[in-house]
This record gives sequence, structure tokens and C-alpha cells, in this order.
Amino acid sequence: MNETLGRGYARIECIRAARGEALATMEPGAPPPDRYNSVYFTLFVAGAAFLLPFNSFIMAVDYFQHHYPNTTIMFDMSTVYIASACVAVVTNNLLVDLFTYNTRITFGILVSLATMLFVAVCNIGWDGFSTRVSYTINLVAIGVVAFGCTVQQASYYGFTGCLPPRYTQAVMAGESAAGFWVSLDRIVTKYGFRQPRRSTFMFFVFSILILLGHSMLHHVMMRHPLVIHYLRLTNESRQRRRILLHVTPNEDATLIEGEPAGEGSYGVLKLQSPTLSTTVDREGNAFSFANPLYSPTSSAAAPLGSPPGVSEPSTSPPVVLRTPRPSYKVEDIVVETNERPTSWRAFKRGVRARWAVARSIYPYMVSIGLVYFTTLSLYPGIASEVPSCRLGSWMPIILMSAFNLFDFIGKIAAAWPYEWSRSQLLMASGLRLLLVPLMLLCAAPRHSPHIVGDFYPIMFSVVLGFTNGVFGSVPMIMAPSRVGREHREIAGNMMTLSYNGGLLSGSLVSYLLLSMLGPPAIAPCRLYPTPVLPTLAPVTTTIATNLTHLVTALH
Repeated sequence: MNETLGRGYARIECIRAARGEALATMEPGAPPPDRYNSVYFTLFVAGAAFLLPFNSFIMAVDYFQHHYPNTTIMFDMSTVYIASACVAVVTNNLLVDLFTYNTRITFGILVSLATMLFVAVCNIGWDGFSTRVSYTINLVAIGVVAFGCTVQQASYYGFTGCLPPRYTQAVMAGESAAGFWVSLDRIVTKYGFRQPRRSTFMFFVFSILILLGHSMLHHVMMRHPLVIHYLRLTNESRQRRRILLHVTPNEDATLIEGEPAGEGSYGVLKLQSPTLSTTVDREGNAFSFANPLYSPTSSAAAPLGSPPGVSEPSTSPPVVLRTPRPSYKVEDIVVETNERPTSWRAFKRGVRARWAVARSIYPYMVSIGLVYFTTLSLYPGIASEVPSCRLGSWMPIILMSAFNLFDFIGKIAAAWPYEWSRSQLLMASGLRLLLVPLMLLCAAPRHSPHIVGDFYPIMFSVVLGFTNGVFGSVPMIMAPSRVGREHREIAGNMMTLSYNGGLLSGSLVSYLLLSMLGPPAIAPCRLYPTPVLPTLAPVTTTIATNLTHLVTALH
């Protein structure tokens, strides 16, 4: 069997994937143990590391609003980040077969580190640029950071799709831990350093140190026996020769799913020649290739269109098949082609594979897209515009910290062993849209919001964060199990594409919500007039005057 790249590839497992059924894969041999949960911890740190730069820019909201007053800096940074992230996801999907996981992740780490160092030292620590130039540098920097971080993110989700589901949950829990960590970091640095520029510089320095630690942990993890074991299984599932029959282009193959319970991964193959012919020799021996059904129990070839095991009566003399007819359990079919494979054909095969995977997991793609559409419509843009007379500049930090904390709790809760159905995930994602008008009423109109008080926006932020953690993780965890092992990296990349599509559309809608807040208020807090009270003469003065008159009369 001469295997070439120019072959069509058909799997019976795709039938079950189209139905949304989980595919049971048999692992040859027990995987090496993850002692001390080192791989889990490294992926947890990785999830925190590739979202740490974005969260660092967003949680420095007080510094940027003070440094660039009367601007839409938070909305602009969020939109630039998401737009660049979408470009990175598309690029990663196109080039996924050209570079290894390690190459793509290392590239993303280096880009993120270099950009964060430049912003911390040159744009915050030194602060030698004009306001306009500094504003532009921040937007360009966050766009570059987004490209590097999203390449890491898409690569990690493709990578963890090859591992057991708990490792995908580790990455998503790490994403929430990034927000929780930067929230604590920002509170500590803002409280410890009274000068905004110095506190923000130290805030970025701590984030850079975590990125350096993640870089070292990643390269150690890639040598772990557990990782090597599952990556080898994935490579073998793409390259190993599991075919039991070859089909040439001049044959028509019909694949029927096997019905026996013990052969759920196999099927029955029927072959049909393009020209129906029967060759009979002089001795009366004949072999009909019109529609040979490979069955070990039948003694004659079934005519065209007959179901397995059924033969129709014929007026012609009985056909005696002297050659033993073998029985095939076909798991894969390789169709040989005579054309020379080209890069364009490989590209088309990749597009078709992604389309087939998307058809299998589209409910999960829609669900995660809706979740992040709702989140980015409100966070961080609208959340940074909620006023508070009592908390002042601390209000956006508290709202974002509450969101990040409960997002972290929700991602941990996503590991709860409950089987969510596709309809439940879609319904929950749709119900989250109700949070958009509720949070908007806490900030609109600016001079007098309809929902007054600090408790309500904090409560809405808590609900937004917790539901984002749960329903933003479950689809990402479940989707790779709905396709074959060799397509799990593609499933992870397609889910990341949908995830970033929700982020981009949500960030664009946030500008529409911003326009609904109205013009900036001169006085952020409502002032109530104090009524004029009647004045009374001081009691002490009246008593003193009476005592003086009494003493004078006595004299």
C-alpha cells in the first residue's frame, strides 16, 4: 500500500459526530501519571499568562482615565485587542499545519513579553511622549500583545484538545485566575503607591514576572511523559495505517454503518463497478463484480441494490464463486488518486475538514459566541462608566474585581460532573443577554442613572462573572469530545474562532451602548438642595445679658 497525500479520507466516526454523540476512543495503554498535577498546574498558569497582558491594561483603568481624560480609552483598547485577536485566530487556523505547538506558543510568549516591557519602561515609567503619541502607543501595543496572546490561546486550546478534558478546564480556570490576580495586584499597588504612575509601573512589573515564569514552565511541560504520550497518540491517529481495503477512483464505494453492538466503530463496505459486467470462462466459472457484498455467510453475489444478506431470484444459471469471499470490517477508507498533490489541494482539504468539524460542534460554537458577546458588551466598557458618589475612582476597580473573582469561581464550577445538553447551553447563553439592559440602567443617563446605588451594579457584575465562567467553559470542554482524535486540534481552533467572534461583536456593540449613556455629566453625583432653616439667637448671649442687668440693678 503506497500511501500518498492525494487521497480522500472517510471515517465512520463522522456519522456519529454529526449526530452530536460523544465518540468513545480506546487508548492503547494507560497514560503516564501526572504526578503532583504538574501538567495541570502548568496549563493553569498558561491560561493566566496569555490573558494577563489584556487584563493588565484593563485593570489600570484608573491610570488611563486620569492620564487621558474625556476619551474612550477603555473602549478603544478593548476593540483593538479583540480585532487583532480575530486576525490572529484566522492566521493560526490557516498555518496550524506548518508550525508545531511549541513554535507557535514560544512566538506568542516572546511577542507578549517584549511589548509589555516596552510599555512598562517607555510609556509608563519614563513617560516621555506627548499625550497623543502615548495614546497611540498604547493602542498599537495592545494590538501586538493581542496577536501574540491569541496565537498562544488558540494553540493551547488545540493542544489541550489532544489531552483529557480536565486539562482544557485547567486552561480556562487559568484565564479567570488572570483576572482575579490582576485585580488583587491592582488593589495592592494602588493602595501601596499613592502616585498613579508609580503604582501602575509596579503593577506591570509584577505581570511581566509571571510571564517569565510561565515561559520556563511551558518548556518543562513539553517534555513531560504524559504530554508526549497524548501527542504521540494524536500523531498516530493522523498518520497510522489502519485501512483494510484500498479503493481506486474508478470504483463507487458505499459505506454502511455496522449494526452489531460490538462493532460500533466499523462498517460494511459495498463496491460497485462503473460498468456492470460478468466474466464467464469456458469452464462455467463466473465472478460477478456488479455489486459484490463481502459477507462470510452468503454464497452468491447479491444483485445491485440488495441489502446485506439478501439475494434476489434470477432466471440465469446460478453463479458459483470458487474464490473464497473475504469479510471486511472497514474502519477507514483511503481513495487512491492519480493526481499529484499540491498545496492548494491540501488547503482545500483543510477547509473541508474545518467545515465538517464546525457542522459537528456548531451548537457549542454558537453558545460560546453568545456568552462572550454578552460579556464584552458590558465588560470592561460599561463597567468602567458606572458612577459612584461613595467609592469614586475605586468603583470600576471593584466592579472588575467582582467580575474576575466570580468568573474564576464559575470556571472551577464548570468541572462539576454534569452533562449539559446542547439546548441547555444555548438557552443559558441566551438568558445572559438580559444582563445588558440591567447593567446599562446602572450607568444611563450619566447625570442620573435609573438604577441608583452601589449594590445593584456589583450584584450584576457578580452574576455576569459567574455565568461567564460556567457557560464560557463547558462548551469549550465538551466540543473536542464530539469529534475524532485527529480532529480535536481543529475543534479547539474552531471554538477559539467562535469565541473571538463573540468578543469582537460584543466590543463593537459596547460603542452603541456608550452612545446611549449621554454626554458626560459635569457633576457625577446628584446634588440635593438644602432648605434654609430659621436662625435663633444664641442662648448663651441672652443669659449673659440678663445676668448683667440683674447685677446692675442690685448695685
